[in-house]
Amino acid sequence: MPGRIAIHLNDDTVCERRMDIGLRLAKERDAEVVGVYPSASVAGLRQDENILPQEIRTTLRKQRDEHLEATRTRFLDKARDLGVQAHWRVPHGDAEESLTLHARYCDLLIMSKAGANDSPASLRPNLPEAVVMASGRPVLLLPNHGAIDTIGRRILFCWDQRREAARAFSDAALLLRDCLTLTVLEIDRDDTLMRERDIREDDLSDYCASLGYPTPRRLLKDSTGYGVGNVILNTATDTDADLIVMGAYGHSRMRQWIMGGATSTLLSTMTVPVLLSN
Repeated sequence: MPGRIAIHLNDDTVCERRMDIGLRLAKERDAEVVGVYPSASVAGLRQDENILPQEIRTTLRKQRDEHLEATRTRFLDKARDLGVQAHWRVPHGDAEESLTLHARYCDLLIMSKAGANDSPASLRPNLPEAVVMASGRPVLLLPNHGAIDTIGRRILFCWDQRREAARAFSDAALLLRDCLTLTVLEIDRDDTLMRERDIREDDLSDYCASLGYPTPRRLLKDSTGYGVGNVILNTATDTDADLIVMGAYGHSRMRQWIMGGATSTLLSTMTVPVLLSN
């Protein structure tokens, strides 16, 4: 089933990586793409730009416009060469709000964490987390290093019976339909609660079968002494997963997004793409 994939484009050091991987994924899934380049975070733009001398402001704005145009050209040229239908958008205003809104018009938004050499003006460090929590759409976060040959052929799904995990499972349908192997990881499962609620051992496997997904391999693990995030990363390595699907946990207070410990660990040290939903 064709879909629509948005890609966050910017002047950070891993923008080209997101562009290439996103376009390749769209080609594989017969999806169209939307390149979203928030104008408030482009090269040379700073909140205190107006206090700079006019000559410097002119130079910065010229650099900004040149980078934006170069990115647009590369994006559209690469999409055309791959035969992928592409749209280019340059929303004005806050980057978080712009990406959040555009994500709601797509099945998936591709982002990545700030690179080690990126300045806050290039890519706000907590921008992906904020968009995950606010958009109501799944966000595919790419690691900044390492080869990514496939995405979604060997999926590791983190299941804990919570709303966020159920939402992630539903949001990953575009990828789960075509995966070759599916591993379901449960960490620190409350077996007493499962019995009290009359949840059967095969309920999730039966649900996967009803959707036409592969029969999942099920793993139960204890996080004692390791931490949930580390257990997830280690399991991804052990199962040769090329995608982790999980819920993102947090709450909002005065627009300050606070991510759960497992999610934070995962995002800071991930080695494979992670699809997050809230």
